Amino acid sequence: MATMVKVYLVRHGETAANKDGVIQGQLNTQLNEGGIRQAGLLAERLKDVPFQLAFTSDLERAKKTAEIVLAHHPDVELQEWKELRERFMGSLEGTKLPPQVRRVAVREEKAIETGDQMKERSFAWWKQGIIPLAEQRFKEHRHGEPLEPLNVLATSHGGLISVFTNAAVLEGLVEAAPGVEFGRCWNTAVSIIEVDESLKGKIVKYGDISHLLQPQVNVVDANVDEVETDSAV
Repeated sequence: MATMVKVYLVRHGETAANKDGVIQGQLNTQLNEGGIRQAGLLAERLKDVPFQLAFTSDLERAKKTAEIVLAHHPDVELQEWKELRERFMGSLEGTKLPPQVRRVAVREEKAIETGDQMKERSFAWWKQGIIPLAEQRFKEHRHGEPLEPLNVLATSHGGLISVFTNAAVLEGLVEAAPGVEFGRCWNTAVSIIEVDESLKGKIVKYGDISHLLQPQVNVVDANVDEVETDSAV
C-alpha cells in the first residue's frame, strides 16, 4: 500500500536533569549545551526532509528541539500539543534518588500518571492529529493528484514515545516492520512511522541516533523518566 503520511517521532535533546539523573516528568526544563548540539546534529540530518507540518509537546525542551530542526524549514507550522508531554511524576518531579529508593518511591507515589492515561492522550494526538492528515492525503490521491507522503515532525519525550509505540502495536494502530526492535529511546532519537491508505501505521525505524555517533558527542545512557516508571505503566 502507498504511504500517505510519514511521521518522524523524535525525542528532545539533552537537559541538565537528564545528565544528572533527575526525574523531570512535566517540569519545564531547558536544553543544556549538549542538548542544543544534539538538536543541531538532528537538524542537519533532517534538513532535506520536506516537512509540511510539525507537532511538539508544549514543554520547552521538546519545543526548542523542534524549533532547531525547523530552522531549515521556516515555512512549516509548529503546533503545540499537551498530549505529547512526558509522564506526570507527581511529587517525584525534580528529585534525584538512588535507584532502589526511586523504585520504591515510584510504587508509593499515587499521583504518578498511569500507562493507560498516557496511552489515551497519545492515542488522542494520533487519531486527531495524524489520521486526518492520512485521510485527506488519500482523498487527494483518489482525485488523481501525484502521490507523495506528507512528512510530519513530532517532538516528544522518551517515556511518552515508549508508551505510545508499545501500546499502539498491542492495540493494532501500528505494526513494527520486520527487523525493528524497541529499545532505549535516547535524546534526539528518531523513530519513523509510515501511515498507509488503510490508516494503519508501520514503524520502520525506532530510536535511531546515527546522527550522534561521531567523536565528541556525548549521549546520556539512562532516562529516569522512562526506565524508572516501568512499574507504573
